[in-house]
Amino acid sequence: MLSLPAAAALVARLQVVASTGSTNADLLRAAAAEPDGWPAPSVLASDHQTAGRGRLGRSWSAPAGTSLAVSVLLRPRLPAERLGWLSLAAGAAMTANLRELGVAASAKWPNDVLIGDRKVCGVLAQALPDGGGVVIGAGLNHAARPDDLPVPTATSLAIEGGPQDPDLLVSGWLRRLLALAADFEAAGGDADAGLRGEVLAVSGTVGRAVRVALPDGSALVGTAVDVDAEGRVVVDAGPMRGTAALPAGDVEHLRYE
Repeated sequence: MLSLPAAAALVARLQVVASTGSTNADLLRAAAAEPDGWPAPSVLASDHQTAGRGRLGRSWSAPAGTSLAVSVLLRPRLPAERLGWLSLAAGAAMTANLRELGVAASAKWPNDVLIGDRKVCGVLAQALPDGGGVVIGAGLNHAARPDDLPVPTATSLAIEGGPQDPDLLVSGWLRRLLALAADFEAAGGDADAGLRGEVLAVSGTVGRAVRVALPDGSALVGTAVDVDAEGRVVVDAGPMRGTAALPAGDVEHLRYE
């Protein structure tokens, strides 16, 4: 079973389980049923998740011992409309931590973490049913071999020659995420007070040609030029379609030969 002593020292409660369907789902249920037993920040972690869920309802799983599933409960005093920034903060924190550890990572809006053009980590944030908090889950491929990966667009730290120590990876991510979240809360949810700059600093999307699949089934192709103060990706689609700020969508980084 995972040993995460450095990570445990950063939070009010950390529980490791040998296997789970979804750390996010488990922590959401536990925090709603027993709020006093799960003070913020609390963490649930495993290296064997069998029924994880990513953005847009995509399923996610990995063989035991190949990927870290870590969910953290926060109870920030923020307006509900500002909570979406915490998901971006989680992706930025993971990216910055990997960079500090020597990995050439970048963040794909809103919160995937890439090495090159391959995904090494995904993030999913979900609000508690009563609105009293948010659970942010990260799935990081740390020890996966090529045959372990579900799709050819994924990678792992093992494949890329990066660090694989779970406690080093989890504690570094938590330290950065908790600091960003605390500063954001202290700023009253004003992303321009610092969080937006942290997100932009590690973005691999801004400046790239992109195709954004939109919730209504349409798509927008252009150049990502910014992440605005509302957390929306801003895409310049050229003189005919103009510039659009998109609050949701599935981004594909394009490469023109």
